[in-house]
Amino acid sequence: MSFWQENYQFIKEVYEMRHSKMAEWMENVEKSIARIMADKVYTSAEFKRERDTFNSLCKDLERTEVKKWLAQILEILMAERAKDQKKTEGDKLDALIQKHEELIPNVTKTAVMVDLYWKCYAYGDELKPHVEFLDGIMLSSTRDIAPSCIENVDELIERQEKSLSQLDAKRNVVTELIAKGKVILQNPDKPKFLEGNVKRIEEGWDDTKKKAQDRLQLLNETKDAFIGYAEKNETIATEFEIAEEEIKKVKKIFNLDAANADLKKRQDILKKSTDTINGLMASINANMATMSITIPEDKKKILTKEIKAVADKLEVAGRFAETVKKIVDLVAALTAFDNSLKTIDAWKDAATAELTDIKEASGAMLPEDRVARTMDLQEDIAAKLEIIKGCAETEKALLPQGGGVPADAQVFKDELARITKFVTELQSKTKIECDKYSNDVKFWAEYRTGIKEFSPWLAGAEKAAGEGLSKPSDLAEVKALNDKVLGFDKNCVNYLKVLTAAQAAAQKMTTHAEADAEVAGLKTRFDAVKVVADTWVKKVDVLVKEWVLLDNTVTELNSWVAKDKSAEGENQFSLEKMESTLGELKNIFKEKEKLVEGL
Repeated sequence: MSFWQENYQFIKEVYEMRHSKMAEWMENVEKSIARIMADKVYTSAEFKRERDTFNSLCKDLERTEVKKWLAQILEILMAERAKDQKKTEGDKLDALIQKHEELIPNVTKTAVMVDLYWKCYAYGDELKPHVEFLDGIMLSSTRDIAPSCIENVDELIERQEKSLSQLDAKRNVVTELIAKGKVILQNPDKPKFLEGNVKRIEEGWDDTKKKAQDRLQLLNETKDAFIGYAEKNETIATEFEIAEEEIKKVKKIFNLDAANADLKKRQDILKKSTDTINGLMASINANMATMSITIPEDKKKILTKEIKAVADKLEVAGRFAETVKKIVDLVAALTAFDNSLKTIDAWKDAATAELTDIKEASGAMLPEDRVARTMDLQEDIAAKLEIIKGCAETEKALLPQGGGVPADAQVFKDELARITKFVTELQSKTKIECDKYSNDVKFWAEYRTGIKEFSPWLAGAEKAAGEGLSKPSDLAEVKALNDKVLGFDKNCVNYLKVLTAAQAAAQKMTTHAEADAEVAGLKTRFDAVKVVADTWVKKVDVLVKEWVLLDNTVTELNSWVAKDKSAEGENQFSLEKMESTLGELKNIFKEKEKLVEGL
């Protein structure tokens, strides 16, 4: 018996142990690969352990000696064994070797991925302090702040500027890291977490930079608001005092040119003061709005009370405007008052000339012309005296009264007194001239009153006469037309009395040729209307009678038809009588139609 046969069991156990170790090693390699290629994101320390384990397992990847030893020992062990057992054991070894051969490419590929992944994890470790730095800056740039004074704001600005300086100092390092990450991202086998890391540092840098700049801008705006709020409060207080002083300077001036010049000056000052105060108040409110973004609530309450106190003082601008408005009204009233006086002053010269012309040309004028002109002048003078009366009331309300009247106001008073005296005297002179022809005035007035009453009626009557009469269609309309015609004729009679009375009044005047001619013309027109009225009365009277006769005849005929029947139902009325009545009815109807057509 040979050595191998004598030690078969021991050698077989050693073979199976090494065979098992080989299989176990391959299983461990596969598990290591699975852990490395898993979707799980490790910490760099964790991945380092996995990497070291993988590298340790793969040191003798080919396992040449092991495979050779297993093949030789199996051949020796199976030399005297049954063919089936030899085949079974051979297949097991072949399967093991086949699995090892298939594992080698996977291990080689994984080795490359391990190097890539390790670069990515190392890149993450490299990013970590910078990401933490950005997170710190972001936190300081977005945390709530509540500065209650400008000193607090200055401290915050100093810190924020320091943060931005630190960011600028990191710019090159971060830029290089972003570029480095983008280079690794070009590898198609890159892990998923790498893109997130690159995106985090790239966007984190931009977001942090923007937030830090926004916070610095807010702090600077808050500082400006603190400064502006204090300065504008001081300035607006001064403007309130200036407005108060300007109100005291507003005085009434009664010289119109000086008053207009002073008004323009006051309006300019008012506009400047109002614009300045409103602008300052708007700035104070805007500064308050900016400060309110960050200041604490107790500070807001204090500033709100301060702003309300300032707003309460804005009434000075309203009082200033009201004071200037009084001067505007005064100047407008003075201008109207002055224009009224100038208008009457210009008119009085023309009125005086008119009275002179009436006196000097009296011989060449008809009495009624002179009466008319004198009455017109008196009416004009009376109207102007009413205006002067209104001017006197305006003067009392507008100008100072009593002693110590300013010289510029006294000028208006004197001018009003002069014009009033002149027009009053002119009225007296005109009245004296008018009184010389008082009877003519009386009769002229009676005459004109009559003519004014008669002329409109005559025009209406002429229009009615020209339009003619409507054609009635039944007895009721005929009767209504008859009433209308009789009323028209009655008005002719009544208004003739008015014209006759006016003519009688004109006859009492000294001369009345013009009146006679006017009355003659109106009388001629009246006569034409009266002729139409008389014709209408006659025609309509006949038409009424014919229509009544026609209506009565029809009624009578209907009565015969209804009544002329005997108890036995035989018709007893006279046929000859009916024919006679029908003939008469026909003649009456023809006559009625002829009369209607003749209207």
